[in-house]
Formats: sequence, C-alpha cells, structure tokens
Amino acid sequence: MNNNHTILNFSKTDKVIMWFGFPLIGLVLGWFLPSIAKWASTLPWVPFQGPLNFIASYHGAWVGFITMALGLVAGIAITFFSIHESLEMTIDDEKIILKLRNDEMNLKKKDISLVFMDGKQIVLLGNDEKELFRYKQELNKNTVGAAFLKHDYLWRECEPFKEDFKKWVVDCPDLSPAANAIFKARKIAIEDGDDEEVFLLAKELWKLRVSVKEIKKSQYYR
Repeated sequence: MNNNHTILNFSKTDKVIMWFGFPLIGLVLGWFLPSIAKWASTLPWVPFQGPLNFIASYHGAWVGFITMALGLVAGIAITFFSIHESLEMTIDDEKIILKLRNDEMNLKKKDISLVFMDGKQIVLLGNDEKELFRYKQELNKNTVGAAFLKHDYLWRECEPFKEDFKKWVVDCPDLSPAANAIFKARKIAIEDGDDEEVFLLAKELWKLRVSVKEIKKSQYYR
C-alpha cells in the first residue's frame, strides 16, 4: 500500500483511554459493589435480587477486594471486546481494506459506485447499486465522509435506497431458494445474538447481489 492512505478506526489515544478507562471504572464499581448490593437488596422492585443478596450476605474488606478484581477483569474484557468488534477501514485512491475481527475484505475503487452512512452503519455499493459491504462503525459521519472524499470516492450523507427495502418473510417469493436459506440461518443467528455469524451470512447474501439490513431483529432486503 502507498503512503497516501487514511485509516479509520479508534486512534492510538482512544485505545490508551479505553485500556486505562474501562479497567479503572471496573475497579471503582467493584469496590462499591458490596455497598450497592446491600442497599439494592432492600428494594424489592430492583431485579437480580438473588445475586444481590448473595453479595450482601458477605462482610469484610476482603469482599471489596474480590469485587474489585472482578471489576478489573470485566473492564479488560469490555475493552478487548470493543476493540475486537470495531471495524478498521484503510482507504486509498485505488482500494479500500476492511478489517473486522479476523476477517479482511479488499474492494477496488473501480468496483464501488457510492459510499454513504445509514445511521451508524457504513455502506458501500457496487456498480449495480447493490451492497458490497455494510457494518457499524464508531466514528462520526463528518470524519468518515471527509476520508472518502479525500480519496475521491462518491459520497452521500444518507441512504438513497431506503424506501426500496422490503421486510423478509419465510420463503419470500422475490428471492432465490439459496437466498431464503441464508435469511433463515441469519434469523437464528440474530435471535442468538451471534453478531459474527450474522455478518458472515450477510457476506453470502452480498455475493448473491442481495442487500440486507436489520431493524429491531427483523431482516429487510433489496
């Protein structure tokens, strides 16, 4: 890759703040958790009464140290998960490299007709106006738009085909049996909260030139 490229992801400063911030918050919450549990266990309308009563039943400073350690582990886990699940986009004048988890996609500029944001999701369209890629990203729209415009990609502020999406139903007659089978598998993955499988199955739909997105766990296609 040439040196004239732009990387969109958490900055080094963001990552440092996350690696220090989330574990620190976990430590503080962990230290106060026994006191919070004792107070919350007296309020019958507060959920998770079982775990709260369990924590409140123990006494001594050692309880706070244990919950602090658990908070620290939770903070580290949240940081790792946030960075692992974040999309990294490397943009230059000829192509875009999209890295997500252990997956990497390379898209040539000549194969991309339009880039836009749909809510928090970045969307890339092919020359047939069908989606090549769609996924959430953490940066604001102005930052993302400026990066693509810098490298002369056609950019729009919002979804131009929003009204063309239809809600998917089982064995939808508009779609091929192969596409319907993928939609069925995605429905299960969405209900199970398996985001990685949801994304991988979306890639299979893009290969069939079917655009897909989710709204409140329902799938929509174009």
